Amino acid sequence: MKAQQQSETRRRTTRLIGAGVIVALLLASLTGLFARGAAADPTLPPLTPTELLNRVATAQVDGMSATFTQRSDLGLPALPSGIGGGDELQSALTLLTGTHTIRVWTAGPQHSRVSLVDDDSESSVIRNGNQVWTWSSEQQKAGHATIDAKTPTARPTGAPSTPAEAIDRLLKAIGPSTEVTASGTGYVAGRPVYQLILAPKDAASLIGQVRLFVDATTYVPLGLRVLDRGGAEAVSLLASTVDFSVPAAGVFEFTPPAGVEVTELDAKASDHPTGTAKSRPETKTVGTGWTTVLVASTGTTKVTDATAKALLDSLPAVSGAWGRGRLLSTSLVNVVLTDDGRVAVGAVTEDRLYAALAR
Repeated sequence: MKAQQQSETRRRTTRLIGAGVIVALLLASLTGLFARGAAADPTLPPLTPTELLNRVATAQVDGMSATFTQRSDLGLPALPSGIGGGDELQSALTLLTGTHTIRVWTAGPQHSRVSLVDDDSESSVIRNGNQVWTWSSEQQKAGHATIDAKTPTARPTGAPSTPAEAIDRLLKAIGPSTEVTASGTGYVAGRPVYQLILAPKDAASLIGQVRLFVDATTYVPLGLRVLDRGGAEAVSLLASTVDFSVPAAGVFEFTPPAGVEVTELDAKASDHPTGTAKSRPETKTVGTGWTTVLVASTGTTKVTDATAKALLDSLPAVSGAWGRGRLLSTSLVNVVLTDDGRVAVGAVTEDRLYAALAR
């Protein structure tokens, strides 16, 4: 009897193993099939970089609703423990790290909404005709402005008269410093896209490539990737869903919740102090193209804010013929803050920053 039970157990085990092997083989086959299907790029009519950029410049859609995923990995140094920094610093650091969801709605040039959504918080900028709102659910604050939507913006003297002229100027300007190539096709949010690659020629640039993904039907950009010089992805913004139908009108309507503080915003230039030559920071640029370095004088050599001082002291000390200071280094941007009140910033190696400071 015992032998019979053992034999039956072995048969059941054998059947289970056999069934498992069959299921595993089926799954492997399906996985391979799906992988091959996902890897197959769409076949699209070939376009040169100039043709593609011209179509981007002239793209027009009646409406769009899209969700974008934004990722940043700049290799920022760790902050000193216990540092605060206030809302502005924390907001800036939040955008420079991690993964975020951005939702976009448009219905012509006078109706748009962009929302940064993280967990249960939302920060939005909304335009509905001549009404503009800003909203932060985390801070429970709203801003409001009324703009003159009927007055056309004057075209600056010498500005290109057509998108084609603008694209031609752009390519001529970046040509000496940039390799521009149309590099195949792919999919973003399930839609066929063209890929355009911009690559700096100067090895001193920390940016290796900028990859732009353009919808093959509407020619609306659906994402980009910024790779550092080592080929690692530092920043990406890619659509996960997109719909080119016109959003409902209610999307662009906003009423602040009861009890929320509303600040009236005024964008009139006359309402802002113009400053004087002495109060404005002195700035200069060194280099061109991707390796341009901005050097500015802050007008002060002492840092009195406790948070700013803690951040500054946490950075490595550097020195040279230009003087002494602190270096903030990331995968895409380097910054030197000197002891004599200057700041040098650029998407370049630190040696280029030191050379710019020494001039």
